[in-house]
Amino acid sequence: MSGENTPANSQQKRGIRLTVMAIFVVASVLVGSFFYSFTQARVMTRDELREQGAYLYENPRMLPGFSLVDESNATLTPDSLKGKWNLMFFGFTYCPDICPTTLAQLKLFYQELDPEVQADTQIWLVSVDPARDTPEQLDSYLEFFHPAFRGMTGDFLEIHRFATALNIPFAKVPGGGDEYMVDHSANVALVNPEGHSVGFFKAPLDISKMQRNFLTIREHYY
Repeated sequence: MSGENTPANSQQKRGIRLTVMAIFVVASVLVGSFFYSFTQARVMTRDELREQGAYLYENPRMLPGFSLVDESNATLTPDSLKGKWNLMFFGFTYCPDICPTTLAQLKLFYQELDPEVQADTQIWLVSVDPARDTPEQLDSYLEFFHPAFRGMTGDFLEIHRFATALNIPFAKVPGGGDEYMVDHSANVALVNPEGHSVGFFKAPLDISKMQRNFLTIREHYY
């Protein structure tokens, strides 16, 4: 009879069960792989980062030697930039608009980073007006933004050489007497923990994009 549990039928049923189990296992693996790949953030390419305002150099660039001072009048050299990701904004304390606006944006950027990311991220204000921006002036000015922000000032030619290496142009505006102004780029240069220039964030800054780009660069580049 067709319903008899013969050895042949038992073997056939066992084969069917094994086949079904194998199909289930394969399907589970495929679904799991699809779900994993779907939920993982895709790494942005350099071109995509550029479209989002983050410009990366093809290769890290060595910085020239320099000797400047910080807001506490402590000496700074290229070694001072090693060990952290450095975001370098070049401005000056007498700047009426771009500088306070950019530093306020960088404050938001920094505050919204996770604590472990904050720990190895340093925001700098590099003065393009060292004649007026003494260490004391920088220290007082930076207090308005964030206690973790640091300043850099010193010899004009040293700063100009440093800015040029980071592709940050600036120039004093003729005239104006003691109330002179300084034209400067509002881009934010990026220096990696090895002390190499790796690119910049193009102004005007979009903080949400900048945060996403920064985390991508830290994780997947350099």
